[in-house]
Amino acid sequence: MYLRGDRNFESVEGRPITTLVVCEARGIAPSEKKEKSMKMRFAEFIRKNYQVIITATVIVGLLLGLWTTSPGKAVQGYSQALTFLMILFISLTITPRQFALVARQPVAVLTGLALNFVYMPLLCWALARLLVSDPELATGIILVGVVPCAGMAAVWTSLLKGDVPLGMAINALTMVLGPFLIPPLMVLLAGSSVQIDPWAMFQQLAVILLMPLLLGLAVRWLADRFWNPQPYLSLMPALSALTAVLLMFAVCNVNVPLIRDRWSLVPALLGAVVLIFPLGFLVPHWLGRFAFDWPQRIAVTYSSGMKNLPIAVGLAFASFSRLAGLPVALAFIVQMLAASLFYRYLNGQAMRLAAAAQTGERPAESVNSRPPAA
Repeated sequence: MYLRGDRNFESVEGRPITTLVVCEARGIAPSEKKEKSMKMRFAEFIRKNYQVIITATVIVGLLLGLWTTSPGKAVQGYSQALTFLMILFISLTITPRQFALVARQPVAVLTGLALNFVYMPLLCWALARLLVSDPELATGIILVGVVPCAGMAAVWTSLLKGDVPLGMAINALTMVLGPFLIPPLMVLLAGSSVQIDPWAMFQQLAVILLMPLLLGLAVRWLADRFWNPQPYLSLMPALSALTAVLLMFAVCNVNVPLIRDRWSLVPALLGAVVLIFPLGFLVPHWLGRFAFDWPQRIAVTYSSGMKNLPIAVGLAFASFSRLAGLPVALAFIVQMLAASLFYRYLNGQAMRLAAAAQTGERPAESVNSRPPAA
């Protein structure tokens, strides 16, 4: 409760009385709106400039690595803690209600899970087998495919008027299932080339993925009942993204000597990484035209095409060689670029479908491919 003040005084503690009266009526402090606005601006800045931040981090990490790899090694020593924090931040945006969507849209949710843990791992495995000869680099490419869905998928889904609750349900379930599915998938797809201890990998995933996920869900459940966490939720994806940037810097920086020694392998590696995400977006979106309407297709497509690459970085540091993290670092840049280009393509497609619907023409898309409302 803030002091109302006497009309004879123009201010109380340097603030106008009218401001105090309004704040009392709304139940908020005068500085709270400004503080919230600052948090929103920070979160929006990170979201809009994330691709630039990623590209700059890769360039700085590589250039600095020509001189010294000490900064990357220092960050690498905290990779487990950083991955824990990254997952914890994003887990605070997940609520138990999101899991209830499985019962309402089981086909769409199961399709998203199949694309995440069947199609994408097999795609990355095939590209690694076809284009990359080095087993450690191939392992890194496969890591890109087996990790859960990225939280940024919800942002793109929202921009394209997709089914955001569906996308978040798929994201949450891939996070829960990841620790149990990633070890056997890595043994199946990469076990013939590198030595993999599935139990040790599960323990690592339990620490860097399952524990922070459960902790975040519990904290969010308690906060929703005894506190109002909404003003701070917009910050969580931004903090998670910045933590991921630190991990990516470490991967790039420590791998510079290995890149110089194996420079001849880089073109094939780039070719494999560049193909992952266009195929990860286009194939699910094309198949979705036969089963889902527009909002579901968008949610399923972005939930399968975007991967939680910082988890792959954490696994590369914890369970494999440093070189296994290099494909993941390159995938950071390619994924954001592919997501942006695919957004432009889908946005144009949505506009064409909406125009065809308004003129009564039958679009080339399936009858299930209803465009979002204009």
